[in-house]
Amino acid sequence: MANATLVTQKVQEIHLINKLEKSGQIQLDSSFSLNVSFAADGNRCVGKLQQTLRDKEFAGGKFTMTVELVGIFNCSGATTDEVKRQVHGEVYDQLFPYMQSQCSNLAAGSGIPGLMLRKVPIDPNSVAVNKGGGPGPDRNPDGGPKLTLL
Repeated sequence: MANATLVTQKVQEIHLINKLEKSGQIQLDSSFSLNVSFAADGNRCVGKLQQTLRDKEFAGGKFTMTVELVGIFNCSGATTDEVKRQVHGEVYDQLFPYMQSQCSNLAAGSGIPGLMLRKVPIDPNSVAVNKGGGPGPDRNPDGGPKLTLL
């Protein structure tokens, strides 16, 4: 069985448009994406969770919120596709509460209190493992350049 342990997380990007003109209820569409990049030895990974919320009523987008959250994880030997699929689900399970908190606070701060995201169960069999999509040896797992601190 896979084992991913969150080391740290941070909000990497936030985009918010709130042009709602009156108070009341709003119907939102919600979507998310999750990408997990593994170190070559399978003992570390980076998960990038992006959540987008949009109003259903207005085609022009009176309300749109996108939050991108990045987490760094220690994991146990994620070298096979089966274990990577399991870790993918664990990464989502551990990042979701942070995403829920960020989206709820951001929505409340913009005048839309009481926002709750729905957690989606992830079926490991539906996770696609991309063999060649990782960053090169001169890049960090999140795709950024490696930096040396002096």
